[in-house]
Amino acid sequence: MLIVESLLLLLTEDSGRPEGWSSDNDLMLRGALLSDLMLAGRIEADTARTARRPRMRIVDTTPTGHPVLDDALAALSAKNGRRIASAVTWDDLRAHDAAGASLVKAGVLTESTATALVPAFPTRDPRPEAELRERLYGEIAGTRAPDAADSALLALLQSTGAAWRILRAERTGLRRSGLAQRIKEIAEQAPVTGAIKEAIASISSAVGVISARARRATAVAT
Repeated sequence: MLIVESLLLLLTEDSGRPEGWSSDNDLMLRGALLSDLMLAGRIEADTARTARRPRMRIVDTTPTGHPVLDDALAALSAKNGRRIASAVTWDDLRAHDAAGASLVKAGVLTESTATALVPAFPTRDPRPEAELRERLYGEIAGTRAPDAADSALLALLQSTGAAWRILRAERTGLRRSGLAQRIKEIAEQAPVTGAIKEAIASISSAVGVISARARRATAVAT
């Protein structure tokens, strides 16, 4: 599965309802889609102007063969050269709907028409998520070598503080701070080049900053 598909499974209850704050989920899912494209060699993070606010560059428009990625790559032409944060907050990058439709086609989820505003994707086959969770728990425990996709997935979960909620403490055996440290270690161990590692980190960082800003704004408003 793509990172964005794996993340959607973790962020969706079996009923199809979202786990946690839906705006955070959208940020993470868009970040996952960008991470997929970076690992596929289609986009990169340009830090020439500033390392703190990297820009997204499309470096290869060759189709990947996966409709979710290819549709996203075509849409992102409108954001080429813009800051990564701009793509992460862009509603037209419909990561949730695209990943959900792909998993429906694969027989993992079904699509609910209970609401006309946001598509819901109840679980049809629970095995892929169960296998994903087992793999992640193994990587956190150190009994399984993490791959680049999973390290990006974990970093995105941690960026909004969702990792502690999604990954059960009774399985990780870690407190909140310990889990955060372990995810940081896994990101540093990711089997990718330094440039890709930094690019992936820039995505999760952008997601975290935007999430924190939105929470502060909500707190002030209430």
